[in-house]
Amino acid sequence: MKMILSLTLMLFALTSCNEPIETKFEHDGVSLISPTDWKITDEENFENEGYYLAIEKEGLNSSGLLTITWLNNEVELNDWRSLIIGELKKSTPFENSDLTFASPYESKYNSIKSISTDFSVTILNLKHSGVIHVFNKANKTFGVVKQEADDDNSENKKGFELIEKSLIIE
Repeated sequence: MKMILSLTLMLFALTSCNEPIETKFEHDGVSLISPTDWKITDEENFENEGYYLAIEKEGLNSSGLLTITWLNNEVELNDWRSLIIGELKKSTPFENSDLTFASPYESKYNSIKSISTDFSVTILNLKHSGVIHVFNKANKTFGVVKQEADDDNSENKKGFELIEKSLIIE
């Protein structure tokens, strides 16, 4: 009986230590939570002029990707949106693809009024959709790009929602 109890406790200890946890990101008055099955995959500080953060869903057949880029000053939102679109067009997965953008519209990201643009693209014969949100808050200009394979929408939904709802800008 002692041996079974010891083995059970060891097994519990081993499995509980490997449980994934949510990751809190904080920088320059901006914070958010990265869900347990998502990972911060890239960060870049633009010499205190701004910041770039990429968060990706982990696991097989995972296509969720969210990037947040901000400048530490306010710029005209349509110019910022156009710059983000230009950068997406030049990026490796989208270069020479069928990347298309819809007309901009007024929207909200985490209750913050934004100008948004939907986009779609086919990558490796798999249809992807996304949205770009641009907004000003706390004397900063933000660009949030969310994209995923259309087939993964239900798997990514909770993660995208947690990141959006947890975003705090001070």
